Amino acid sequence: MASQSDIAGFDELHFTGESAEEAEDFIQAVNKRAYAAGKQKDNAWIAEFAYPFFSRKALRWYEDLDEEIQNDWKLLKRAILAEFTGRQPAPSTVPSAAPAVIGSSSRYLPAAPPPPAVTKMIGRIRVEGEDRAVKGYLTLTTTFAFVSEKISDASVFEADSSGQVLRIKGEEKSLAIKAAAGSFYLHPGVSHFGYIATPSAPFGPQWSNIWSVTGDSNVVTSSLEANGRKCDAKFVTTKSGVRKSIYVPVDMDKFLAEFENYTVATLYFETMC
Repeated sequence: MASQSDIAGFDELHFTGESAEEAEDFIQAVNKRAYAAGKQKDNAWIAEFAYPFFSRKALRWYEDLDEEIQNDWKLLKRAILAEFTGRQPAPSTVPSAAPAVIGSSSRYLPAAPPPPAVTKMIGRIRVEGEDRAVKGYLTLTTTFAFVSEKISDASVFEADSSGQVLRIKGEEKSLAIKAAAGSFYLHPGVSHFGYIATPSAPFGPQWSNIWSVTGDSNVVTSSLEANGRKCDAKFVTTKSGVRKSIYVPVDMDKFLAEFENYTVATLYFETMC
């Protein structure tokens, strides 16, 4: 357990969450202090040592985290990097293959043409209820998504040409679906549900971050997977209000039977010029 004496003398250390550089410097400073104290492998001690130095935006974000993340520096520093720097693992570098040799001669086959460049689609995600009277646009906060009737509130997303990845335009954060609680699971016959959220959102396990934009209407779909079970994602939204909730039920019939004022919804990728 980190004591007051461990923290003393570090009043100048603080983390407000205002920039990626500050987040990286904070992690480095905490790591240095842990190493100096001989606690570099004690993730619980490091997490407890770091807590008093969170303030402002970073403190509000920290207080919404699961205790499991708050109490483990290994998880906490990854969450900090994901939230405040948008950092994703770098793709592995694969060396290009040498040109093929024809027999034992010194002649080579022509080099294969480079793969086509990945193009991006830029647009909003339109949400329409089953009765078509309910409609709006997906808006992503720092944690979860909701549906707004105001197009000015709509988040702008990027999708690659295959439609497999959706992320906020200009950011590295991919759109994910996460269980609303740690005790929620994928199993028919229950009213459990998930949120459309950022990967670092402090909810339950992640069920998906793979999306599909298909058909002439650019329908947005996803497939959920957890505990060895897979199922197609389906969406519901509240029937009224300028700002509507949107959920991903595990069992649509069970959810609608238990919760009132919701309608089945379809998501469409609406490209922008």
